[in-house]
Amino acid sequence: MHIVVNAETGSRDHLRELYAWLQEETDLRGRVVMEERPPDPGMMGPSPEALQVLLDAGGTLCSTAATVIAWLRTRTGEVSVRLADGDREIEVGASGLRNLEHTQVDEITEQVVQTFQKAGSRG
Repeated sequence: MHIVVNAETGSRDHLRELYAWLQEETDLRGRVVMEERPPDPGMMGPSPEALQVLLDAGGTLCSTAATVIAWLRTRTGEVSVRLADGDREIEVGASGLRNLEHTQVDEITEQVVQTFQKAGSRG
């Protein structure tokens, strides 16, 4: 299974920052690929478009969800992340995450995991 991750924001750097966070996770090293498009006119270098995360049946799904949510908790403003695998999709926003209790953060992480475990269990 692979998940496509998009950071919904006006900043191109957010996707690069999230990529760096995901690369720091031992379980995810080598499993995250940055999709880039050619540079926009007047810009130098390619623009990040999305991240592809290759998941296995082990804990990489949980690691991905936990890392994305931890990253979102450090963001300010209107930043959200959309994760998709086929027809399964979930969007999580940074707004309000910073002030949540640990158990509430765990519930959101579990919601993300459950969304994609259902997707992975399809025949």
